[in-house]
Amino acid sequence: EDIVGKEKETGTIRVRVDPKYFRPTEVDLLLGSPAKAHNLLGWKRKVDFDSLVKEMVLSDIEGAKVNSEN
Repeated sequence: EDIVGKEKETGTIRVRVDPKYFRPTEVDLLLGSPAKAHNLLGWKRKVDFDSLVKEMVLSDIEGAKVNSEN
């Protein structure tokens, strides 16, 4: 698949996407750790895991309500 970004006025291609950098939409396992950001940048999370899950679920519920009304 040839994905490009063209200049609107001239049609000149300015960006070309290489498919080798595409990521599958479904992956079996995703793991992450904030340790590097914490150690190198002093970053600290503002939301704990349980609160994040609750926020995501509530957002999905609100999205479902909006979609069911349309």
